[in-house]
Amino acid sequence: MTRKLFLLFLLALLAGTPQSFARGGGGDDGPGDGGNGGNGGGDKSLTLRVNPAIGAPGGVVAVVLRTYAPRPIRQGHVTIRTVRRPPSKALGLTLEALTSPVRPFLNLISAVVYSVQGDSATQALLTGLADSQTTQVNFQSPSGSVNAADGPLAVFFFRLDPSVRPGDTFDLTIDPIPTSLTDPAGQPITIAPRAGVLTVRAASAAYKVEADGDKVQPGEVAELGVNTFEPFAVAGGRVTVTWDPRLAGGPPAVRLDPRYGRVTYTADTSRPGRLVVDFKSPDASFNSVPGTIVGISLPIAAGASIGDSSPFKLDPAGTWFLNRKGKKIKVALQNGSIAVQ
Repeated sequence: MTRKLFLLFLLALLAGTPQSFARGGGGDDGPGDGGNGGNGGGDKSLTLRVNPAIGAPGGVVAVVLRTYAPRPIRQGHVTIRTVRRPPSKALGLTLEALTSPVRPFLNLISAVVYSVQGDSATQALLTGLADSQTTQVNFQSPSGSVNAADGPLAVFFFRLDPSVRPGDTFDLTIDPIPTSLTDPAGQPITIAPRAGVLTVRAASAAYKVEADGDKVQPGEVAELGVNTFEPFAVAGGRVTVTWDPRLAGGPPAVRLDPRYGRVTYTADTSRPGRLVVDFKSPDASFNSVPGTIVGISLPIAAGASIGDSSPFKLDPAGTWFLNRKGKKIKVALQNGSIAVQ
């Protein structure tokens, strides 16, 4: 095999790697994926998902790793691989791009792994490779209380290199080979990894806020949420979401997880098909970790028919976020849907 043919073969192999990991994890989710997901990969496996992330050139990016079911973890090792996607018009990486050094596009600031008892010891390392960057995190919790509560398991804070451009995208995949989790009894936990995407926005663009829907069966509970995709300081505000009241089997339950920042809130569920949540964060730490900052559990009527659906919408007139000075933050709202299937 000539050197040129070998390089072309290697090019094709590298271009396919991120997609193969994503398929193995049950899909590649991005903003507006229309569902919170599930256990995926079988009843005994634990879905380990990299949330979609957004950031501006030179800005801070938070890559959040989360699960969808409480399952206590004592220790673990997780490796996330970040690969720049080629431009949409290109067929793939060129030979020049393949053989040229890759400028680091992420710089690790810090990493946190959450445990209910607050006893998780964490070590993280960012490594640059020829075609990508990998972030490895090792953690241990003597109480075995990592992931004892549903929600974000870990967050990695990076600074994006100023050289990245708006519209650039990067695959965020969990490398299944070096990744391992152990339960409090010392037994390995089977994981179902799910990939995410990091998207670079213009510095002047609004922060994206999403009404995240779900797909459920009649009589089940739809797990809905109001999602953010990057950290920005929130001192207070309101979110108002609406849906078809005929689909509901009862009022929603609301939760604001303290892992997303210190916050107090009130929830108004008095009007069917409408939820209003007012919140305050005295130290503006709310949304210091992005994700499902407002979680909503909505019972679906047992008499709902397969195929029924409803928009799940953020009301622009009743949704705003305030900065430390009490000024409204520029946000772009994205709606979802609830589907009975």
